[in-house]
Parts: sequence; C-alpha cells; structure tokens
Amino acid sequence: MKFGKQIETAAYELPADWRPYLIHYKILKKLIRLVVDELESRGLSTKWISTLDTKEAMKLDYSLDGNVENPHPCIKITVDDPTSIPPSGEPILLKLIPETQPISTQPLSIKIELVRDSEFFHRLLHELSHAAALHDTEKRRFLGNIHDLEGQLTVAASPHKSDLYVWREIFHLYVEAAIFKDMCDKQESCKRSQERLQWFTEELSRMNLANKLSSKRSRAALTMFLSINTQLVQFKQFQSLNQTAMTKILKKHDKRSGLSATSEFSTFAKNNAVFLEGILTSLFNAVQARIMTIVPQPDDYDCPVCYSIAWRPIRLQCGHVFCVRCLIKAHRKQLYDCPVCRMEFAVGNADAKNLDQSLQNFMLLYFPKEIKEKRKENEREQAALNKQKICTKRYNSTLYPSRPHITTATTQVAARDNNCVIM
Repeated sequence: MKFGKQIETAAYELPADWRPYLIHYKILKKLIRLVVDELESRGLSTKWISTLDTKEAMKLDYSLDGNVENPHPCIKITVDDPTSIPPSGEPILLKLIPETQPISTQPLSIKIELVRDSEFFHRLLHELSHAAALHDTEKRRFLGNIHDLEGQLTVAASPHKSDLYVWREIFHLYVEAAIFKDMCDKQESCKRSQERLQWFTEELSRMNLANKLSSKRSRAALTMFLSINTQLVQFKQFQSLNQTAMTKILKKHDKRSGLSATSEFSTFAKNNAVFLEGILTSLFNAVQARIMTIVPQPDDYDCPVCYSIAWRPIRLQCGHVFCVRCLIKAHRKQLYDCPVCRMEFAVGNADAKNLDQSLQNFMLLYFPKEIKEKRKENEREQAALNKQKICTKRYNSTLYPSRPHITTATTQVAARDNNCVIM
C-alpha cells in the first residue's frame, strides 16, 4: 500500500477532530512535481544536477533560508573559471548567466530563487505549525484530565480506603505493561504501545481487578485512567504519522529534484524551532509523577539486604535505609560498614536515634499487610534463635557441669545481640 493511502487509512483510527491536522501528503507530493517542472524549465534536471558532483570546476549549493512564515529555498552555482566553459559544453549554465554580465576568469556565482520550492516548504511549514497548535491544545486537555484523575484517585486510593491494595495491583500491572517504554515516533513503537495497552486491559479483566474495586469513585478513576492511556497511545500514533509523512515527503523531494531537501530542512527546523520536542514524554512523565506516586509500591521501600519491607527503618549516617533486623545481623557478624556504599562504621555507629520515625509512620499507613508479615517473620526468626540459645545452654551445662565459664560461639553471639544499641 502506498503511503498516501496508508496515512488516510490510519487516520480513521484517530479522533475525528485530529484528522485535519495530519500532514496532507498527497498535496505535498503534487507540489514536488511543480518543483521538478520549474527546475527542468530552467534546464536544471535531476540528471544534470547529479553530474555536477563529478565536475571539480563547478559546484551547486542548495540552501533553505528565511523563516517559518517566509522560507527562501535557492540554488547557488559557483564556477571557478567561466572562460573555461566551451560554448557547446555547458549550454544550460551559459543560459543561466545574465547576458549583461561579462565572462571573465574570476569565479562566477549564479543564484537561482526557486518559487515552486518556496511554495512546497511554505505548505509543509504551515501544516507542521497547524499540528503544533493541536499539540498545545491537547497537552492542556491531557494535563486537565490528569489533574482531575489525581483528585479522584487521591480519595479513592487513600490508605484509609479498602481499595488501596487493588490500586496497588493495578499500578504494578501497569508498570509491567511498559506501554510507553519506547517514546520514539516510529511505527513499530506505536504498534508495540497499542499491543501493550491491549495486554494491560486484558490482564485487568482476567484478574477481575475492576470488579474488586469497591467504590464508584475508584471505578470511575480506573475508567479515566484507561481513557488517558488510550488517548496517549493515539497521540503517539498521530505524531508518528506526521513524522513519517514529513520524512517520506522530504526523501521524495530529494529523489525527484536531486536536491538535498532533507538535510537542509533539518537544519532549518532546528534554527527556527519548528518542532515541539518531548510533548508525549512530558505527558507520560506527568502521569508517572502525579498519578503513580499516589499509590506507593512496597518495592520502593524494601531493605536492600533482605528485599522485604524495611520495617523499623534505620537510616544510617550515609543516608541508606535498612530494616533493623538486618542491621542486628550485621552487628552479629561484626560487619560495621554500610552494605551499600561501604561507608566505614556506618552500621557500627547507628543507635536508636537512627530510627526514621516519619518513614516508619508512612509505612504503617500505606503498608499494613506487608508490615504484619514482616513482624511475623521477625518473630519466627527470633523464636528460632531463642530456641537455639536454650538448646546450646543446656548442651553446655550437660557437657561441662563444673565449668560454667565455658562459652560457645552461639553464646558469644547472644551476648553481642544484647549489647546491640539499635535493638
């Protein structure tokens, strides 16, 4: 399928009010024909232009000057020694030299304004500007929707509501889906985003997460969240179609005219800030910063040693946070440096003052189930250790009834545990 037909077909997948803002590929394609006609009317055929690469005495420079409102494409032909051109050798070039201009051995420059090419770039820039206006409008609308969702979700996923853990599952699944992992505008990336969004919605259905939400506010927030992501995927598709259309039409210009429209337009666009970079990225970042953070994930608060929630979080002087149980074990093994950054004696210097009380209160509020499980684990571990101490003590008293001063490694460990200042 030709791209002109392809873009028309793909347009029907986009919202109807976005379609007029797509680049009109077929119109630009017709304008290229007029550019070629103008060049040929002046004797500047694609074939002749390509031969200049092999002629050291002549050079052709194509440039795009002016600004977004008034682009000025032109050709500049430079001849090192005009007298070296035989009358029958370069009739095209001789035709371009004004009759009033005397031919000498001095280098000669001929500048040719391209009217039809100016029309082509004026049209292309107008359509890109038109699309940029849509970008601004949609960005404001998206941010407004994100603001509304933020308000809804702050209440619906409150730690005082029963839906908190369901939302945590939803967002965990969303992160796993990685819908916008690849933010480029290529067609393959858009297709991948569509597939990942479909997978996300199917998994929501399979896990019955929507029905697990108990409040109407939560269900409405989920509908809004899915709608925002659907629109973001569509917006990515819109950007991809326009980017592809622009790339293809410039390449077609290069091929048909023999000029370097692609490279010249790239420089022109950078100098005149034609493109609005990073719009999709900024919108996705807004979702990440303002929506995803409403429901904190326990993985972000794991102890880097045991990889479970850092209950009774001890913040060392280097800033790293660990659960108290892991630091007690570190003391037991006489490992006094930070396990992460190896700051000397960071563990050894920690005491009860290193307990991060505000973080502990936050964990109690948002991770009650995880903390309950961590407490049980700690209790089981402590019970096993106590049992080992009792068994060791009985064994020692049986083996050395008249030598109570004999101690084993286990009893020494127990003594160190009792002296640990962060317990």
